[in-house]
Amino acid sequence: MKNLYRDPGLRRVREAVGTGAVAAAASLAAVGGLSAWTTVGYAGSPAQIEVREARVLLPVIPGRDTNAYFHIVNTGGTSDRLRSVASPVGRGVELTAHRMNATNGAYRERTETVDVPAYGEVEMSPYGAAVTLPADEIWRPGDRITFTLDFVRSGRVTVDAAVRPVALGSAS
Repeated sequence: MKNLYRDPGLRRVREAVGTGAVAAAASLAAVGGLSAWTTVGYAGSPAQIEVREARVLLPVIPGRDTNAYFHIVNTGGTSDRLRSVASPVGRGVELTAHRMNATNGAYRERTETVDVPAYGEVEMSPYGAAVTLPADEIWRPGDRITFTLDFVRSGRVTVDAAVRPVALGSAS
């Protein structure tokens, strides 16, 4: 009678079966974890973008560039990215970000995108992201300006922004 533990062919079969069992157990654990993740609603939930507030500031000096600010909320389980903004006001509408230079001077810099986290929000302001655009000298408080925000996952969202005067001492 052969010693089964010393036969190299049988030993390889035993090792292969053991390795297969470990791989099968790991796969079952992964599938179980992903199933639980999906069941509680965290997997596969698409980005759902809402714009809850939109405003354009009247420039202090008529005819100069101004900023539009949007309160963007993502109620979905996937992050999204604002990649562009368009408006019938014409050319020069661009996404910008507030920056500081070495001497504490503030300036705006063009940015390619604005990230909107899953289950999160972005509150555009003079101290962060904004949309810079040329102002029209005929704008008055209460006028409405249409914008189309283009998101990577959610597509286009059209919103009307109210024109507001700058309130001194606040981030309007």
